[in-house]
Amino acid sequence: MSKKGGGAEESLSSREQELRLLAETIPALLPRSGPEDNVELAAQLQAILNVLPAYTWYAAPSGALTFVNKRTADYLGVPKDHPLRSGIDVGAQLGDWVPLLHPDDQEEARKYMSNLLRTGEGGEHSYRVRSAQGDYHWFLTRIEPLRASDGTLLLWVGATLDIEELKCAEQALRENEYKLRQIIETVPSLLWSAGPDGEPTHVSQRLLDYSGMRLEDFQHGGWEAFVHPAYFPETAKAFHHAIQTGTSYQAEHRLRRAGDGEYRWHHARGEPLRDREGRIVQWYGMSVDIDEGKNAVDLLRRSEAYLAEAQRLSHTASSAYNETAILYWSDESYRIYGFDPREGLPSRKAALERIHPDDRERVSEEARKAVEQKKDYKLEYRTLLPGGTVKYIEANAHPKFSPSGELVEVVSTNIDVTERKLAEHALRESETKFRDYAETASDWFWEIGPDYKFTLLTENAFGSRPADRIGTACWDHALDFETEPEKWRLLWATLDSRKPFRDFVYRGLGDNGAPMYVKASGKPVFDTSGEFRGYRGTGTDVTAIMRAQEALRESERRSRSAIDGIAGLIAVLAPNGELETVNRQVFEYFGQSLEWLKNWGTNDAVHPEDFPGVVEIFRGAMASGLPYHVDQRLRRIDGEYRWFDTRGVPVRDDSGRIVRWYLLLTDVEDRIQALARLEQMQSDFAHMNRVSMMGELAASLSHEITQPIASARNNARAAQNFLNMQAPDLSEVREALRCVVGDTDRAGDIVDRIRGHIKNTPPRKEHFDLNEAINEVLLLARSATTENEVSVRTRFSEGPLVAYGDRVQLQQVVLNLVLNAVEAMASVEARARLLLISSEQNRADEVLVAIRDSGPGIEPDHLDRVFEAFYTTKSKGIGMGLSICRSIISAHGGRLWAETKKPRGAVFLFTLPTVQVGS
Repeated sequence: MSKKGGGAEESLSSREQELRLLAETIPALLPRSGPEDNVELAAQLQAILNVLPAYTWYAAPSGALTFVNKRTADYLGVPKDHPLRSGIDVGAQLGDWVPLLHPDDQEEARKYMSNLLRTGEGGEHSYRVRSAQGDYHWFLTRIEPLRASDGTLLLWVGATLDIEELKCAEQALRENEYKLRQIIETVPSLLWSAGPDGEPTHVSQRLLDYSGMRLEDFQHGGWEAFVHPAYFPETAKAFHHAIQTGTSYQAEHRLRRAGDGEYRWHHARGEPLRDREGRIVQWYGMSVDIDEGKNAVDLLRRSEAYLAEAQRLSHTASSAYNETAILYWSDESYRIYGFDPREGLPSRKAALERIHPDDRERVSEEARKAVEQKKDYKLEYRTLLPGGTVKYIEANAHPKFSPSGELVEVVSTNIDVTERKLAEHALRESETKFRDYAETASDWFWEIGPDYKFTLLTENAFGSRPADRIGTACWDHALDFETEPEKWRLLWATLDSRKPFRDFVYRGLGDNGAPMYVKASGKPVFDTSGEFRGYRGTGTDVTAIMRAQEALRESERRSRSAIDGIAGLIAVLAPNGELETVNRQVFEYFGQSLEWLKNWGTNDAVHPEDFPGVVEIFRGAMASGLPYHVDQRLRRIDGEYRWFDTRGVPVRDDSGRIVRWYLLLTDVEDRIQALARLEQMQSDFAHMNRVSMMGELAASLSHEITQPIASARNNARAAQNFLNMQAPDLSEVREALRCVVGDTDRAGDIVDRIRGHIKNTPPRKEHFDLNEAINEVLLLARSATTENEVSVRTRFSEGPLVAYGDRVQLQQVVLNLVLNAVEAMASVEARARLLLISSEQNRADEVLVAIRDSGPGIEPDHLDRVFEAFYTTKSKGIGMGLSICRSIISAHGGRLWAETKKPRGAVFLFTLPTVQVGS
């Protein structure tokens, strides 16, 4: 379509160029003259126009037609002597030549000529002109103004070409294009065309209707909204590859239908159209709706998958074969016979060899006879796989014959019945075992008729001599028939309603006349017509069990009396943790019922703050079966919560299975209060120890405080002197005042540290830098170490050493150990007095601090005694410092101990956690 249209347009364009060249050349052939030479000019112009192979003419400046050449006059049928042939001006008017045009073109021609006269510029126009024979031809006219050398318009010169054939070709082309478009629109597919670069040039109406889009939409990326998002990238990639390589394009994707928004499967194909030189001039493509076919294929695949799955689940294989080869095997056939489907169909010989050697000849012979008799056949046989596995197969075969009676194929189903065969074998063994069990078991079997009288009893029923009870009812021999009438009434109601019963226990007479307990269970029996035929069941001699249960109940009564006599609170739990019973003291403490106590998880028996932790420990113990211990507060009958030490212990039977839990709850409220008072006393002792140490350091600390104060005073006087100068030196004043501020801050820091150690505040645990805290202690003890000529060195871990605890209490420990070391080294005269303090990350959650001195050391026998209260080696000591230090470290979850340093001196070490203990 586009190729033909392009040819016609090129032809018309060529004729237009030819006409334009002719019209522009005519004035160039004439000399440029003034208006006075018009006669000679007209003669020369007429001569030129008459020899040109075209329809030519000229008109006056007014536009009135003055001359036509011979070709034009002959076409119009102008008489031989007509003035137009010789260019004689007869006073013609502008529109005299218009009637020669087709009526439909006359008005447009007038407008065109009027525009030329108005602008004075040349131009082109096409219209139909009537010939001498009365028919109309299409002409293309080019008009150019002929001017004098001074620009004066002399004439209008025109050249006209007959384009009738081109117009006819255009019309035919339009008709062909219309017909082609009609054909395209009737094709039941979505059609499109695109330029060599892939840009859409046309889409069919069917495609527009289907997509609900316009051609402009497709030209501006509309394909992305049209193709399903999941398939668009691959589609675009394939199309761009086709455009780049010039190869055919095809794809399967889903396109969105505008009517309902449904994406339907389409098969798309595109082909390039090439010119004679092989260049692509156009792309044509179509998309065919294959949604139903695609769905049918998917449905078929699903059906095949369902069939394969059904065969797999039912162990049923299908196959087809003839006398020489296997034609078809399902997936299950490969599994049953132990072949790999990747290796293709096996031969008939290979498949036959998989049949068990003991069955192979029989199977072949029975199959041969069935084919000869042209009838279906059924076989059972075993297969023997390469690994030694034996399978049982049930085969059903149907031979198919041609009209001439020749065997075409045998269609067969093969069912793997191995599980059924093994189950049948197991059932036979089970029946045998059950029969042996029935003959040797202590239980017996019985049957009664519709009148509830025995019709069958096994040999071991009621001990012996069961025949004596045939024809009697069980209650005929019962000893509790009158003493427990209610249970017998319920039994009769069950029998009369034809319902099964279980574990009915009654006391009757044994074969020796002695009482015996019997436990019976039974179910009703009906015949095929639904008529009641009696009961069938089992009986068991449970005399020993009943007596053991009575003994157990007596034991439990004694146990109850025992636990009620225990001063503490006792609870007994089931293996799963449910409360079974408690002693009398529990009822008295809580003042509630057993049912209320069983719901301890939902009432206020346990203090709300303790409840989450108690539940967590309790559930862990129930899950692990391990003993547990927890401290908790329990609500007394008067509303007071008291602390209890709770310990749970499981009791196991001979097999190790937990049969119950025993809980002992001991009231420790008084002990808790005593411990609290003891902790307060320890805190007070620690405070007294800190105050005592501050008292010992008072003289040294006063020097530490007065030294910065004196420095501040000197710096202040210097500032005054600088201000009193003739020209005050303000920079020196500022420096002196800065030093004053620094000195006073240093004195204030010392006072703050002393105040912190003296204040009696509750312990406050937090994370802090232990190295920084030790440096602060050394600053407090600097006067003591200086006075005693002790050289202090530190070997700290790199960076901050984070510990968790009360900063003041731990600084008290370090200060106490430092002062002890300084005091111990005071007696050393002959050697250097060296104090080394080190810190390190001992473990991921623990830090270690060591304080080493070069004093006389500690006797190995006294390494532990030095931490005992009131034990001292000092003449003035009371022996409480190290005891308090150890209690502080222990309260922080750490450890404090002493070692002997080689060759001399002592080492005190302590550890601290880096995180909160128990977190």
